[in-house]
Amino acid sequence: MASVNTSLDSVSVEELASLALFEGECREAVDRIASRTVARTFASGDQIVKQGDPAEDFLVVLAGEIHFQRREFHELIVVPAGQATGVLPLSLMKTWAGRGWAAVDSRVAAMPAIHLRELVYRAPLLAQRLVSAMTERTRLFTRMQESTNRLISLGRLSAGLAHELNNPASAAVRSASRLRSVLAKRSKCAVALRGQVLSPEARNLLAGLGESIVAYAESSQPIDALEQSDRESELAEWLETLGRSGELAGGLAGAGIPVGQVRPMATLLPAEEIEIGLRILEADHEILCLARELEDASTRIADLVQSVKSYSYMDQNPIADVALDQGIEVTLRMFQHRLQQGIEVGRNYEGNLPRIRANGSALNQIWTNLIQNALDGLEDLPRDAARLLAIRTRAEHGGVLVEISDNGKGIPTDLQARIFDPFLTTKSVGEGAGLGLDIVQRIVRSHKGSVSVDSRPGRTVFCVRLPH
Repeated sequence: MASVNTSLDSVSVEELASLALFEGECREAVDRIASRTVARTFASGDQIVKQGDPAEDFLVVLAGEIHFQRREFHELIVVPAGQATGVLPLSLMKTWAGRGWAAVDSRVAAMPAIHLRELVYRAPLLAQRLVSAMTERTRLFTRMQESTNRLISLGRLSAGLAHELNNPASAAVRSASRLRSVLAKRSKCAVALRGQVLSPEARNLLAGLGESIVAYAESSQPIDALEQSDRESELAEWLETLGRSGELAGGLAGAGIPVGQVRPMATLLPAEEIEIGLRILEADHEILCLARELEDASTRIADLVQSVKSYSYMDQNPIADVALDQGIEVTLRMFQHRLQQGIEVGRNYEGNLPRIRANGSALNQIWTNLIQNALDGLEDLPRDAARLLAIRTRAEHGGVLVEISDNGKGIPTDLQARIFDPFLTTKSVGEGAGLGLDIVQRIVRSHKGSVSVDSRPGRTVFCVRLPH
């Protein structure tokens, strides 16, 4: 414990015996514990331990309340008066994984952990309570690990999704703004033409040109660039013979209109009205194109939203018959932004895979962590190197195998045996908490499956086996 602004004193048998933690223990056992224990008083805000300090003491909060926070977790661990913390029976803790401080004026008793074995022997009821506390602490850390890992994954996926959504959203905004401008221009031309008396032949010609523009806009085989350039030149020459500007030629050629379709206008309308009519046709074509752009952008946004719903299994039962291929594809969609940065994805899905009775959202968490690790590993390759992410699925006797591999630098040999241990990470400080693979293993085991890794420079493969 820290020694700043604190004072040491002894702990009485009566003080320990008054705590529910020691209830039922014989006086001799409590007396022996008290003789090996010292107390320290902390003012509110005083540091009790800091991250990395050796964990050498069994602690009991005699009065007040102390808080702990681990670097990788956002949640606080609160230890009120009457509860124990620090090194507990069965604990493997060697150093403090976070910092601790007095939330209010507090008094904390400390007993060197070397006496824990004697404590367990002489105070069996206390030992049972401490083992229970240790078990609860493990459950708490597990929940916090899962929560932290989900937040990390969510943050990464959100950044990619924000980029993915920004592109179609920006395109929709631009198209809507341009559409408003084109509609205003068309309205102005329509007002100018409204007072003119048009012959039935002129009206039929304009209507036919409008239909031709619609048909061309919906055509899946537009004219090539060379033919469009020729049409633009012909239209420009024809407009100049009428004393009108050739600026309309590009828009009309882009709308798929050849000069032969508009040439009859010269005998049916005055030159000024021809220009107005052509500007209306040009605006109609641009409106159709902008409407298609808006539709495409909206469809992309809707597809992304549907991908998020499918990924999270929103509005679905937690346990269901899950199609693994679909879950993997939805997860890949979440990484679309990163996959577009020079990553080649190889898919080898065996058809007609049996469905897995599972928590679909949890399985997607497995694919997220494994794909995330693979992509992180590929970032270490030289910029001109090929980056390959390969996913393979196939049926096995009684289950399904999923392999996720990459051609990165691999996992160091000395870490491979411990790669699924919590808080073990090969990433730089601040880039990973070392929780992902631990959670992968726990999710796989909760589904009665197994996960393994085979890694060497240039090839790392994670194999997930799940029963059906």
